[in-house]
Amino acid sequence: MSFLQLVAKSMIEIPVIQRDYVQGSDTPSIASVRDRFVDDLWTALTNPESKPLHLDFIYGVERQEGQQKVFAPLDGQQRLTTLFLLHWYLCPATR
Repeated sequence: MSFLQLVAKSMIEIPVIQRDYVQGSDTPSIASVRDRFVDDLWTALTNPESKPLHLDFIYGVERQEGQQKVFAPLDGQQRLTTLFLLHWYLCPATR
């Protein structure tokens, strides 16, 4: 499912308890992962011939609250945040 399909289907509720944001760490191995991730995102966004970028799975719980479905990620919150920020920065008309 794509990010847009997820947000069209459910409201996303980020749980209060989350592990540290790995991409912000200064550990050398994490820095190389971060650099490679940004390069991969840039390639996917700027090269129409590139393969789709798969960000692995996002695991969570979906529940019904009245008429609204709510998705609470248990793993993948950082990926959702990254995708949200990309959409927000690239689509200023939606702000």
